[in-house]
Amino acid sequence: MRLRAPATSANLGPGFDVFGMALKEPYDLVEAEKLPEKVVQLELVEGYPIPLKPEENTGGYVALEMMNDFDIRGGVKFRIWKNIKPGSGLGSSAATAAAAAYAMNKLYDLGLSTSELVEYAARGELVSAGAAHVDNVASAIYGGFIIISSRNPLRIYSVTPPSDLGVVVVLPDVEKGSTRRAREVLPSSIPLQKLVHNVGAASVLAAGMALGDLEMIKEGMRDAVVEPARSGAGIIPEYEGVRELGRRFGAGIAVSGAGPAVIAVIERERRGKLATALKDFYQSRGYECLVYVTEPGPGVSEF
Repeated sequence: MRLRAPATSANLGPGFDVFGMALKEPYDLVEAEKLPEKVVQLELVEGYPIPLKPEENTGGYVALEMMNDFDIRGGVKFRIWKNIKPGSGLGSSAATAAAAAYAMNKLYDLGLSTSELVEYAARGELVSAGAAHVDNVASAIYGGFIIISSRNPLRIYSVTPPSDLGVVVVLPDVEKGSTRRAREVLPSSIPLQKLVHNVGAASVLAAGMALGDLEMIKEGMRDAVVEPARSGAGIIPEYEGVRELGRRFGAGIAVSGAGPAVIAVIERERRGKLATALKDFYQSRGYECLVYVTEPGPGVSEF
């Protein structure tokens, strides 16, 4: 089978490990083929380099785990077109893990529910991040906007974003280090005032998604905890400047996942002007960057 596995943006500001959204672009292409012997094979057809040892690859690890849990006697070969840059904050590892879970479920007729697919895909994040966080993999499987209200037991709410929600993603050419490192710099405790701020912002964002109110979504993309910590650690370049640019354009601005990508939410018809302004902003400060003019998209799908 051939699969399209989407990029995803986690957190969206105040929703650390709770909010996530699938994007229409960029996306990985994955071909999955059953093999008669019990083995997992990985081939990078083109794109960004990835680990090809199954136990070191998020998708390969997921396949191994599912083969063991369900006593699968056969195997699988994945051919990957890796268009989502690893370490970008756009769920590159999650896309591979989600595609692997989806493919194994279909190829071997396992009959897993959507939430069970998320649990298996999350195991792949242990390889890349050291934690089985589900915000990216849940977004990659469900599509649209998701809220994780509980981790154990897993409880996910899926919401269709408003139709006029446009997205601009800017990925500056910097090395942030691993997602594991980006999690290590976070504070272990926070002041009550910052907690109150983030609860309020997250509530407005979630309500905006449910009500189809783009202005509420923009207003809610204000994080007082995670983004400042990562910016202070040097992981997010030009953080304050890019947020100020977003304010001038009337856009919601957040770091995408662990960064360094930045996600901006704005009316669909205004995406082009904002994309140009963001690119000019980073280039004026010496950073080359990739720019994606996109929108919310579906989860892993066959084509």
